[in-house]
Amino acid sequence: MTKACPACRVGRLRERPMTYIEWYGRTPIVASRMPALVCDVCGEWVYDDQAMESLHQLIWSEPPKRTRSMPNPGSQ
Repeated sequence: MTKACPACRVGRLRERPMTYIEWYGRTPIVASRMPALVCDVCGEWVYDDQAMESLHQLIWSEPPKRTRSMPNPGSQ
């Protein structure tokens, strides 16, 4: 089922992968093939809410703590 475009009210929103770019401080974060709904008439688009939430959880979560590797006693 397709939704009517909220911008032009003529076209239909269809699923299409889009590139998403967001700045994280001075570093750009690029996600290719991000699910989006795109109007087939005016080109208006909106990213999928669930995909955006998952991406933001990845971007804004704390990175895993680094663990120090222990030397292998048999390798010397």
